[in-house]
Amino acid sequence: MSTILLVEDDENLRETVHDWLCFEKYRVETAADGLEAMEQLSVNSFDLIVLDWHLPHLDGIDVLKRYRESGGATPVLLLTGMTDASQRDKGISAGANSYVKKPFQLAELSKEIKKLLGKSGG
Repeated sequence: MSTILLVEDDENLRETVHDWLCFEKYRVETAADGLEAMEQLSVNSFDLIVLDWHLPHLDGIDVLKRYRESGGATPVLLLTGMTDASQRDKGISAGANSYVKKPFQLAELSKEIKKLLGKSGG
């Protein structure tokens, strides 16, 4: 069973995605802001990180950059409301492996997660 770190500041969305991923048979840890995410990443290992771009205290891009600079190699799926291609490219340049644009369907999120984990199922 793969373990996912879900970093999302919107409590309702975080709970919805958490419940969905648990239903899809993943173990899920959550963080509500960038500092909490960095703490989780320093003490736990994950198979995938689902990371919101806009977070309190430390935004997702900064979390991603710091994680990659410290040698973190876990795949990162960036959640973003950004529609501008240059902004999305910034996320990929910072080290994201893929992104899903908000708002999204849970099935779309699952498809990207399975792709990044190299699985046909959860």
